[in-house]
Amino acid sequence: MNELELLQQLALGNRDAFTAIYQQYHGGIYNYLLKFTRNPALTEDLVHDVFLKIWEIRSQLDIKSSFAAYLYRLARNTALTQLNRIALFDTIRDEVMHRASLGIDDQSLMNAVEAKQYEELLHKAINSLPPQRREAFILCRQQGRSYEEAAALMNISRNTFKQHLSLAVKSIREYLLEHGNISLLILLVSLK
Repeated sequence: MNELELLQQLALGNRDAFTAIYQQYHGGIYNYLLKFTRNPALTEDLVHDVFLKIWEIRSQLDIKSSFAAYLYRLARNTALTQLNRIALFDTIRDEVMHRASLGIDDQSLMNAVEAKQYEELLHKAINSLPPQRREAFILCRQQGRSYEEAAALMNISRNTFKQHLSLAVKSIREYLLEHGNISLLILLVSLK
């Protein structure tokens, strides 16, 4: 099947076409994004975000020239957006740490009530996840297991595991942003 036929099949929801496109472009997109991030784990998450976006918009894809060019542009934009978020979070965290070192906000930001609220909110966010996403998040992010270990424990492929984890992290982030207040968000950032 040529690329145009694959894209037509993808638009119809053909998973085999998606898998073929994923396998064809995964390595190139990974290497391209690794130059931006210099972080293999973050890069892998970004690659999955890119391909998840392709799957989500598959029926609206209208590639006029080159699918590869479109895919790399999407990857670049995804990476830049995420790196900007990380930079913002780093800035907030640095400011929080600076204030904490000066003793300015011992009582307001880092108090036990806010920490308890954050823990409860995070617990609710995790519990709101579908079972496999919840398990993927707990195994990797809370128990510290590698992708391979966690995938083996869940009896799924590494790629399927990474997709569950990526979706779990995205859902938790959205939940925290929607249900938390700014001090909880700052506390979250400062604890990472």
